[in-house]
Amino acid sequence: MSSQLIEADERLATVFSHYYCVQQKAQDAPLRQQLFPNYEMLLVFNFGPAVPVWLGDAPYVISQTAVLGPLQKTLTYELPTGADLIVVNFTLNGFYRLLHVPMQTLKAEDIHDPDVLLNKSCFSELWAQLAPITTLADRLRLLNEYALTHAAPVDSTTSSMLESIPYFNNAAVEPVRMLAAKQNVSARTIQSTLQKQLGYSAKELARFLRFKKVVAFLCQQPTTSVDWLSLVYEFGYHDHSHLIKDFQQYMGISPRQFVNQLAQGGICISKPGKFY
Repeated sequence: MSSQLIEADERLATVFSHYYCVQQKAQDAPLRQQLFPNYEMLLVFNFGPAVPVWLGDAPYVISQTAVLGPLQKTLTYELPTGADLIVVNFTLNGFYRLLHVPMQTLKAEDIHDPDVLLNKSCFSELWAQLAPITTLADRLRLLNEYALTHAAPVDSTTSSMLESIPYFNNAAVEPVRMLAAKQNVSARTIQSTLQKQLGYSAKELARFLRFKKVVAFLCQQPTTSVDWLSLVYEFGYHDHSHLIKDFQQYMGISPRQFVNQLAQGGICISKPGKFY
């Protein structure tokens, strides 16, 4: 199997974080993997056989194009022999800026057809242009050109959102109040903007970013010697059951089960975002 994680064009740094590109050779056996939740939007272009995926326990099949996210559950996917796909990983409100679809109208547990979301066939047309191209570099060049043409420019809301990320990583502050004071608007306006452009609340983002730190910490530790009590206190959980609840929420397994799976491999942890 050939797989590459390619940084997005710098001109699109606030829209895409990276592309994940996969090609399975004719002699490669089907491969099943899991992707850890990242609260980001994914846009999939599939140029090979249909790809079965599971969001939590819900099964789906990706034939040509699909939108997933915000990814709040573990994604299991099976790459068949001959798989050929490009996955576009958005950052923050990049998906909203490209498709202009209010994020609160999407259900995170579903997989969507982007043309249905837009009520026009632009992504099936883009897929038809990409499919016959033989080199990955040329495919990505066309994707970049499309995004540069259609993505809304960075505005004051986007700039403020990028600058506010440290607030969400600091348990001692209330990010919505800080943002509201900075922009001289009400807290309700900030919450409404987050729901529209991200698809989740400030509270949900802060909770997930804390959990993401826990996972990053566990990935760097010897899997046989986790001091769970110290971990609970270090990352600001009320108790061990509070930590277990987050693992069940995002991964559907316990912390110990995660550590065991981590030791066995097969879990894909998304790369850190450019802004969080």
